[in-house]
Amino acid sequence: MKNLIGLTIEGKKITEKTKSDTWPGDFNCSYNQLTTLEGAPASVGGYFYCSYNQLTSLEGAPSSVGGDFYCTHNNLTSLEGAPSSVGGYFSCSNNKLTSLEGAPTSVGGDFYCFNNQLTSLEGAPTSIGGYFSCSNNQLTSLEGAPSSVGGDFGCGNNKFTSLTGIHKILKQMNGTFYADDNPIKSNVIGLLLVKGCKEVKFGNKQVMEIMNRHLKSPFGNKRVIECQSEMLDAGLEEWAEL
Repeated sequence: MKNLIGLTIEGKKITEKTKSDTWPGDFNCSYNQLTTLEGAPASVGGYFYCSYNQLTSLEGAPSSVGGDFYCTHNNLTSLEGAPSSVGGYFSCSNNKLTSLEGAPTSVGGDFYCFNNQLTSLEGAPTSIGGYFSCSNNQLTSLEGAPSSVGGDFGCGNNKFTSLTGIHKILKQMNGTFYADDNPIKSNVIGLLLVKGCKEVKFGNKQVMEIMNRHLKSPFGNKRVIECQSEMLDAGLEEWAEL
C-alpha cells in the first residue's frame, strides 16, 4: 500500500499528523502510484489533485476543498470519502464508477463524471454552479441529475431512448443541453420547460431545428403548445410528448 506519508507537497513534507491540519494552499499528489489517501489534510484551502494514481477509494480525502478537486484516471468504483463541499470544479472522470453515491453535496464550479460506467446519477449534487457532464456512460435515465446547473448540461453518448419528464428532473440551467449520440426517439418537448435552456443538440436534425426555433420564444406554456403543434403537423407525435 502506498500512501501520502513521507511525500513532499508544495515544499512541505506529509507526516502522520498532517491529516488533522488545514492546508492553506494547493495540494497536488497526482502521478504517485497511490493506493490510498491516508495522510491527506482534513481541509484544503486551494485545489486538491490526486489524479493518475491507483486509487480504488477516496477514503482519507479532505472533507472540504476550497478550489478544484480532481480524482480522474484512477480505479475508483465509489465516491465514498469524497469532500462534502468543493468550492471549484469537481472531476471524477475516467474511473470505473457505476454510481455517484458519496459525491459532494455542494460544488461551486463544473462537475465532470464522464467516461465511467454509470448506470445511475443518484447521489449527484442537487445544485452545480457551472457545467455538468455525464457523457460516455451507460445511462438510460437522468433520474438523480442535478435540478440546477449553472452552465451547459452534457449527457451525450449514453443509452437514452427518451427524455420523459426531463423538466421535472432538471429545473433550470444556463446554456446548451447536449444529448448527441443517444438513441432518443421520443419525449423531448419537456426541455422547453427547463428554465435557461437555450439550445438542444441530439441526433434528429428535424426535431432539433424545431426545438431550437421555439427555445428562442419567451419562456412559458405558449411556446410548448406551439412547438407541439408544429411537431404534430410534421408527423413527429412521439417526440412531442412530455
